[in-house]
Amino acid sequence: MTRIRIRLTFAVATALFACLVADPGNAQSVQADNSDSESFDEALDEVPIDVLDSIGDAIEQRGLRFDGDFRIGDTFVGDDIDAVTLGDPDTTRARWRIRSIWGITERLRGVVRVAGLCSSDECEPDFVLQPNTSTSTTMEDGQITIDEFFLQRFRTDRFNVAIGRMQTKFVARGGVFSKSLTQNNSNNHRVNWTDGLHATFKAKNSWESHMVLQYNSEDGPSNVRRDPLDFSDDRSRVSYIYGIESLQYKRRLVQRAFDIIYLPSALLVSGQPDGPLEDYFAIVACAAARWPIRSEGWRVRFSGEVGYAPNTPTKTAAGLTGTGDADGLAWNITASVMDFAPHHSIGINFAQTGAGWLVSPQYTDNQRLIEIRYMWRPTDQLTLDIRGRLREELRQTLAEDPGRDPFDFFIRFTWRFDIINSQT
Repeated sequence: MTRIRIRLTFAVATALFACLVADPGNAQSVQADNSDSESFDEALDEVPIDVLDSIGDAIEQRGLRFDGDFRIGDTFVGDDIDAVTLGDPDTTRARWRIRSIWGITERLRGVVRVAGLCSSDECEPDFVLQPNTSTSTTMEDGQITIDEFFLQRFRTDRFNVAIGRMQTKFVARGGVFSKSLTQNNSNNHRVNWTDGLHATFKAKNSWESHMVLQYNSEDGPSNVRRDPLDFSDDRSRVSYIYGIESLQYKRRLVQRAFDIIYLPSALLVSGQPDGPLEDYFAIVACAAARWPIRSEGWRVRFSGEVGYAPNTPTKTAAGLTGTGDADGLAWNITASVMDFAPHHSIGINFAQTGAGWLVSPQYTDNQRLIEIRYMWRPTDQLTLDIRGRLREELRQTLAEDPGRDPFDFFIRFTWRFDIINSQT
């Protein structure tokens, strides 16, 4: 009980401290209604660290800048909501990240970021550069690493290319939710990354194309890939993601996107290391809408993703009873009411993921999900999230997985901050 009190006191104290240091003058403010505009600021609804990839915030500046973020949360997992005891979470976990940005020239920059995890279960510091990863990967509690180390050449609003270690995200911009069926590095408290190359090009019609070439270690990739995906074969060293996205307002639509992910020689069809090895690829279509189109007052935001993987493992390889191949269909929908009261939003998420869908960092294969989330954003630097989520298996499994708890609940604080900004 003493440990629980200490952990809760720490969480509350952190939140109060963040409230005190957050500069209200930095809160986003919009002076005009954008209902007749062709585009609007997406950051009004989303938390930037949840939707922006590493190369998404490049600006023409020289000099040195330091910034970071801190996230702490209490999480409970169990069989049902009746088992939740207030003040008695299973785990308190904190993630911190400190980033250095060097503007070498106006359109060339280098970025290095250090990230670490600490929890009530483990907080012994251990610095690693390439931790032993698995198919469902994040760094272990107590570990510290470099999760960004890249050089970026960019032309503002047109062309970007970066090489090194970075964060890549292909998410549905759902307001309260930032969900993904394919790629979302370091979501929630995770620390993971993409090693490779990320290039983008923004056409004059507002469509932005992305090409990601990702290196996969033979020990496993550096982000979430689920069994029976395997990267021990030399031909699986590089995987590919191509995506196109438009965030320009078109009627009620505020996002339209399409992604393809291709993992050559990575699918153990039968689940056996000496069995057939095939390519795995998946296709995702995504859209988000907002009504009414305005920057102030309440608004409703919807998002949806649907994905299909035509080549999937057998049901046995996916851990299911029966014969034939596992289902490769996955989808999710969200609905959020943004600013139903000033700075307060709430949303609901439904999702269903077939046992053959193996690349989502946020939706486990062979599960149906319903989630309710509340978000409070008093400034653009501070966010409080409270989530309750219930999951169930879609198909009967060969063996019960003790790691798949049906219900989880968390309360989480996120604080973004600037340390030094000498860029000009």
